[in-house]
Amino acid sequence: MTPTSSQPKIHIERMMHRSSIMVPGDTAASYALVKLIPAGGDSKPLALNLAIVLDVSGSMYEEDGTGVSRLRRIQQAALSALQRLNPHDNLAIIAFAHNAQVVLPSTPLSEKAAIEDVIQRVDMFEVDPGGTAMDEGMRNGITELEKNVAPGKLSQMILLTDGETSGEQACRQLAKEAAQKKIRFNVIGVGTEWNQSLIKDLAKLAEGDWGYIDVNDAGAADRVFAQEFAALAAAGFLNVEMHLRVKKDVKIKRVRMVVPEIKELALTEPEERHLVAQLGTLERDKPTRYIIDLSLPKRPDGKFSITDIEVSFDPGSGKRDSTGQVPLEITYTSAGHGYINAEVAKHIDEVQIYELNKNLQAAISSNDTDEVKRVAQSIEKKAEVMGPRAAKKTMLAKQVLQELNVGGRVSKKTQLAVDDAARAADEAPM
Repeated sequence: MTPTSSQPKIHIERMMHRSSIMVPGDTAASYALVKLIPAGGDSKPLALNLAIVLDVSGSMYEEDGTGVSRLRRIQQAALSALQRLNPHDNLAIIAFAHNAQVVLPSTPLSEKAAIEDVIQRVDMFEVDPGGTAMDEGMRNGITELEKNVAPGKLSQMILLTDGETSGEQACRQLAKEAAQKKIRFNVIGVGTEWNQSLIKDLAKLAEGDWGYIDVNDAGAADRVFAQEFAALAAAGFLNVEMHLRVKKDVKIKRVRMVVPEIKELALTEPEERHLVAQLGTLERDKPTRYIIDLSLPKRPDGKFSITDIEVSFDPGSGKRDSTGQVPLEITYTSAGHGYINAEVAKHIDEVQIYELNKNLQAAISSNDTDEVKRVAQSIEKKAEVMGPRAAKKTMLAKQVLQELNVGGRVSKKTQLAVDDAARAADEAPM
């Protein structure tokens, strides 16, 4: 179904890594860049159904040299970020530590004074601070969100923790169930002592995102909350899916978002040669970009369609709309490869660093110092070739090597900074 002119739309642009391709063997690897450009940005904001699930365990009272406890900084950041929400939005607040409690049942933002009061007193409820039962907090958060799930409404949990938790498998199962219910998680680690692999797993399973707050930076909580709530307030398209109807003998290996950040996307095949990538929630004014990894078969010279691309979405009406199908085409020539598209190549460079970072994180986790050094050197070389747009990645790779040389290990703070930088899109224009 094609959207009418009065509804928000998404336009598709696409381009191949090379202007033409030669396939000397049976197959050849290639890449395509797909840009999704939103239109209709004057549409009214989507209704939001939110839950903040907040760790109030004992470690949240640490001040980290800032003079203000972690919990107080988050309370202040949440109070400030509330101003970005609309009166018809809903918010629930769950506090967890050894146990969990719904301290604010799902409440419309029109009752702002009552919500602000609960945020100010979030550590004064009957929650035992002597542990971390994140699974109970998540379960309560999902229950509160389910009360207001409705067509065209964005349901989102913002989960913050600063430590390890019990019930990890229960947490993962709840994240899977949430994704099935179209409830997404944004999971935020506070400090450095939280379980990095669990946080990433939860974000991936619930088709959300992850981030962290540097507790030694007094303004970090404000920035993170402002970014989170600004993105939620700008949401314009729900449950977006990219449908790829692949031509015979063409294979799609994976689909990654590369702007606004690098992220591998869940890919399913509901029927033969029909793949679906889950894109989640897109903002009404912010273009996004995706790299598709392809394996192309041998063909005679000429132009061929390799897949049809269609993007379906809910523009906030509760009904699904579609861009319609557009072909992705490539020119075959036996004369040799055509020129490289610099825009596509730039994103491939960034993806390669993203993949190297996965290896780096695995090597750090297994205390394989030689492998850490080798991969960090590879990241440094790759980033230096990329120039100013990868300056931060270069600096952090050098920092990894310096910490190894001085103390024989990489600090958790540097490990997190490298991980965060690896998924960032270009830092400066080409």
